[in-house]
Amino acid sequence: MKKRLIAVAVATALIAPLTAQAGVEVYGQARMSVDYVNNDDPTAGNDKSAMSVSNNVSRIGFKGDEDLGSGLKAIWQIEQRVDYDTGGFATGARNTFLGLAGGFGTAQFGKYETPLRLVTQRIDIFSDTRADYNAIIGNVGGTLVFDKRSNNLISYSSPDMQGFKVSAAYAPSDKTDDLPRTTADGDKNVAGVSASYGNGPLYLGVGYESQGNYTGTNDAKATRLGGSWDFGQGTTIGGVWETADKGGANGDRNAWYVNAAHKIGYTTLKAAVAGAGDLGSTADSGAMQYSLGAFHALSKTTEVYALYTMVNNDKNGGYGLWNGQLTAKGYGDKSVYALSLGMNIKFSSK
Repeated sequence: MKKRLIAVAVATALIAPLTAQAGVEVYGQARMSVDYVNNDDPTAGNDKSAMSVSNNVSRIGFKGDEDLGSGLKAIWQIEQRVDYDTGGFATGARNTFLGLAGGFGTAQFGKYETPLRLVTQRIDIFSDTRADYNAIIGNVGGTLVFDKRSNNLISYSSPDMQGFKVSAAYAPSDKTDDLPRTTADGDKNVAGVSASYGNGPLYLGVGYESQGNYTGTNDAKATRLGGSWDFGQGTTIGGVWETADKGGANGDRNAWYVNAAHKIGYTTLKAAVAGAGDLGSTADSGAMQYSLGAFHALSKTTEVYALYTMVNNDKNGGYGLWNGQLTAKGYGDKSVYALSLGMNIKFSSK
């Protein structure tokens, strides 16, 4: 308790001068849900179902900029995870960086998301819920290999050129920053590129990522295509196709994701289906995910929702649900499903 009070006191002391400085914003999201989850676990002594109070990637952040003249700005951001279910503060680093922004685009370095993740992030209509598409997309055989934040990332994003943008990023090592270090740690590098076009109702994006020795076997790599279309009148559709290889024998698989959303007043109805193909030559090692939900806006910053999601594994599949980490896996031709009632609040000092 004393440690928690000290952390709150320190955070308060830091926030006060920051908010008084021009160009500094305190922001975040509080995301909680009450869930019923069932995974048909056949292990003796293990529960097959559970009720849970879940923290769905809640966060707090501080960001700011300084005008350097001639259209150039210095930018910075500090973002941390907050566990509303347990009261934990600053329990995990999120996007945290320094950089420069101007007519040339944005260059930054720190901990950040890779171009592969960012290029289709907007298409995941159930992002940061139990129905997040990372149950399948970026996930190879039940392990989230891609769509992670990388340490030591040097990244560049171009300015918007009539809807067209490109991004590139490289991390020389995701582990220790300096010598001495092992050769294996030095080989844990990340490189990625993406290109996207968004104009009017159309969005298209393509990304590629290569990881050096991340899986402890061979290099991992993935290519992803995504797109969405806004029909107007509150109706949108989207889709993603991905081919990925986590390295090693039978480490490759293809995956896809399609969704639709329709807004009626303050309520948005959502549906999504995703599928993972077999891992290499391992038969019946894929899975399907089905998700339905209704999200109701109580204000510009607060929404409540109800959703159902299920991952149905093939005989040799091992995929599970996702809400920031794998929470349950199927056990050979078994389904994993969740019913979730949640509430999300966004906040900002601006």
